[in-house]
Amino acid sequence: MHGPNDRLKSEVAQVIDDVHRLITGFAEAKRLHQAVTASVTAERERIVVVADVSGAVTEVYFEDGIEDLGYHQIARGVVQAAQRAAAEVKSKADEILSPQRSALLRLPKLSDLVDWLPDEESIPTPPPALLTPPAEREPVADIGDGADLTVRQERRARLFATASAAGRRVSVTVNSDGVLIDLQFSGAIADLDYAEIADAIAASSRAAVAAVARKVADLYAPTVEDDRPPFPGPDAVLAGIERLRDQLR
Repeated sequence: MHGPNDRLKSEVAQVIDDVHRLITGFAEAKRLHQAVTASVTAERERIVVVADVSGAVTEVYFEDGIEDLGYHQIARGVVQAAQRAAAEVKSKADEILSPQRSALLRLPKLSDLVDWLPDEESIPTPPPALLTPPAEREPVADIGDGADLTVRQERRARLFATASAAGRRVSVTVNSDGVLIDLQFSGAIADLDYAEIADAIAASSRAAVAAVARKVADLYAPTVEDDRPPFPGPDAVLAGIERLRDQLR
């Protein structure tokens, strides 16, 4: 005959098995997630833009007939293709993570297990990052260290970063999601051939994505507790779960 303790032990063991499968699944999903890319064309397939899961433009190709377009048309086409590629990447990435998110909903909330985490339901949904170029936006005042999470989320939606390449002949601006929102060519852009322009766009995008990531980190830095325990990583967590599961056998 099994007593209440045996039943509780069995239930705890089941939860541990579920958590183990979830973490293992997240590790594999993360690997697939990081490899997601999307390729989109513009201007009758004369412009090809590839974006990665960070939203960064990783590759740009100019096909036959590109010389028929003016530089303004090229810049506009690259921005349009980059934004469509970023949306496609997000859709693919969400599809990969969907099974793990569904499994997570069946488990106890993290805020019930980790005392320093806030209740997920109390965290407001952040507004989407703006896609309008900086020149078309209203100025935004700086926020203080005491700003609450809602204010910081609203500010994040307006963050952007700009980076240049090829002697500042190419300048790229990305929003807080790393998505290309503006592309400017200097008057000396004709000094570059189309392959060099394409490489400069990708290089500028990578630099701008890194810069905006630092801005986002700085924005939320005052909200992070200095004494918060560091996450040991999935391997260490899985090892701890294995030890706990052995003790319940």
